[in-house]
Amino acid sequence: MANLSTCPKPTCAVTLEGKVATCPKCGGPMRMVAESRARGWVLLIIGLFLVLFMGAITLSLAPMLLQPGKDVDGGGFSGTADDARMILALFGIVIAFGVTSASYGAYQLIFRRESKVFIVLTMLLAVVLVLACVFLVRGLD
Repeated sequence: MANLSTCPKPTCAVTLEGKVATCPKCGGPMRMVAESRARGWVLLIIGLFLVLFMGAITLSLAPMLLQPGKDVDGGGFSGTADDARMILALFGIVIAFGVTSASYGAYQLIFRRESKVFIVLTMLLAVVLVLACVFLVRGLD
């Protein structure tokens, strides 16, 4: 495969052969395809980390969260059922963010390029995650 340079701007996305520093269409900086592979590995590792560890945390806390006020395995959750649902929903959003990150990393490793769809999806999930945290903190007060 030849060395390719791509423009990372979603409105441009020009791809040229060889190492090109500046996009001829928009004037922005160009990226080498090899950089996508490095970012792909980072996204894959971070995504898998989020999925595995948040999954383990969710599985270990779910019995207590699903039975608020009861003693489960030597511990309990003193919040309400609504609090527990909000916490589990937040865990689910973090896991979904991890799955999306790992999927995008695998996509970059396989196809050696970026995807506008994955970028938009990841940004939307990040916004949902931040909003969910804000509402969770306000809801638990």
